[in-house]
Amino acid sequence: MSSLKRSYGVTLIELMIVVVVIAILSAIAYPAYLDSVRKSRRSDGQSALMDAAQSLEVFYSRNATYTTDLTAPNPDISNTSAEGYYAISILGATGGCPVTTCYVLNAAPRSFRGQDNDDIKGLRLFSNGTKQHTLDGSTWSNGWDVAY
Repeated sequence: MSSLKRSYGVTLIELMIVVVVIAILSAIAYPAYLDSVRKSRRSDGQSALMDAAQSLEVFYSRNATYTTDLTAPNPDISNTSAEGYYAISILGATGGCPVTTCYVLNAAPRSFRGQDNDDIKGLRLFSNGTKQHTLDGSTWSNGWDVAY
């Protein structure tokens, strides 16, 4: 007969190796997960801009002018997106874009649940349908999608 005992348990070293492997995988996966969540939240800002544009068009059809006061009783556009991740604003009238004939809507990410850490620092929608985004807050590029 053999005097060796058969062990059926897990040693502390094996358990610690498993914990370290899980920690390393989590450290890699969690930031990628957060980035993916922020990207998916961009649709909140985009839909808020589209809703605001629709309300401004209804306002224009009734008054033959656009407005820069989004929160007035009419058109009554919220200054935050539906889920609260973006702040919605309208640019004031300029010589190239008088309030009687056009508007420029902005959506800026808020600090709500870390959305301000998104790569895109702002979205724009013009009355002619042009869409823009900014990565640095000052230089605007066409479209709402970012090509990495």
